[in-house]
Amino acid sequence: MNDFGFDSFSPDYGFGGLSLDNTQSLGPYIPDAQECLSCGICVGSCPTYRIRPEENYGPRGRIRLLEKVVRRGEPLDANEQTALAACTQCQTCETLCPSKMAFSELYRQALEGDHFKPTRSLLVSWVLALAMGGEKTRQRLNRSIRIYQRSGLSRLLALLARLPLLKGIQPLLALLPVPHSPQPVAGFTQAQAEQPLGEVSVFTGCIANLFDTATHNATIKLLSRIGYDVTVVENQTCCGAAYAHNGEMNAAKSCLKQNLSAFANSNAVIYNSSGCGAYLNDYSELIADEDKKPDELPPFLDVLDYLEQSDGFHELQFKPLPTQVVVHEPCSQRNALKNQTLVYRLLEKIPGLRIEPLADNQICCGAGGTKMVTQPELANPMRDEKIAALSSSGAEILITTNHTCALHLTSGARDSGFTGRVMHPVQLLVEQLID
Repeated sequence: MNDFGFDSFSPDYGFGGLSLDNTQSLGPYIPDAQECLSCGICVGSCPTYRIRPEENYGPRGRIRLLEKVVRRGEPLDANEQTALAACTQCQTCETLCPSKMAFSELYRQALEGDHFKPTRSLLVSWVLALAMGGEKTRQRLNRSIRIYQRSGLSRLLALLARLPLLKGIQPLLALLPVPHSPQPVAGFTQAQAEQPLGEVSVFTGCIANLFDTATHNATIKLLSRIGYDVTVVENQTCCGAAYAHNGEMNAAKSCLKQNLSAFANSNAVIYNSSGCGAYLNDYSELIADEDKKPDELPPFLDVLDYLEQSDGFHELQFKPLPTQVVVHEPCSQRNALKNQTLVYRLLEKIPGLRIEPLADNQICCGAGGTKMVTQPELANPMRDEKIAALSSSGAEILITTNHTCALHLTSGARDSGFTGRVMHPVQLLVEQLID
């Protein structure tokens, strides 16, 4: 049994000794920040603590670091910076916390302050810039990736990866789909139903726009089949989450503002990545900055919710598929959007499909936005636990709704010899859809 060190915590440790009468002295803290009781319930389910069982690599220790940064305005030493930056921001601690303390809100406040700056990966920044560099830039990047995969450049890059400037390139290259063959995404698709229901826009993001256009096309096909004209707005950009994970908060906010402008005239914006959706729906600071009311903002909606609530979807017919799938529930879906049950309900439309949850779904897979590139020493062991569960399940298909989780899990599955597929539920639905 783990000893979480309860005896080492005094009543005034962290926020435990703060009274409700002192809320004015807390600066930006929300009142619930006082409610950490140092009980340790969250610690055993923290993904980084499971891999590195040190106090500062769990939520309880990180709360002490957050207090130091935001409330007291003190800088962190190098080890404390590393421990706090290692957080995957999975929000499992919030879900388990009996006091419902908003850890992610505290973490965001620290990121926006002056005393906590995660080390930025120049490689991640470069990839994000390429991903959002326009269609011609993406085409050139796609050609380069295909040339890399068909040639012997992998050995050369393995040697070059020893250079400081290219640190992290090996974990990044391991995430590339094999083979890399992205499909074009149409800017406009007309409704395929007899009675059109209106027009919606699809959010395509950055990384998915490079590596998972198949999910975008499946999303568009389902939406058009149930009666919607579907538009892909050209001047949209990254949701901002990847920049936030990389410690670039100003860039993250700029992305969010650009998207709000791009989709200003959209009736509804449909996303298919739970990570993007969770970030897009976090409007609080932007509303305050621009004095906008919630009803003045374009609605960002999960494709799963949109399909489930549509009569047209439930009228569609699907071909039988007598096979087993396991469902990975991304942290952004379980702990932020809280709509993970929709995956099972929608897939039940496919006759003969046996659907099971992946074991230990409450534990993060380690992708953490960009953490799979910047801290593979923590992210890969987390991922390997998922792959072991996948292998034990006997399933032929792994379902997930988050693009970065999919890349991370696919890389691990490939290394393990798994011959099945990792895919988004809308892809499987489209494959079995009866035209």
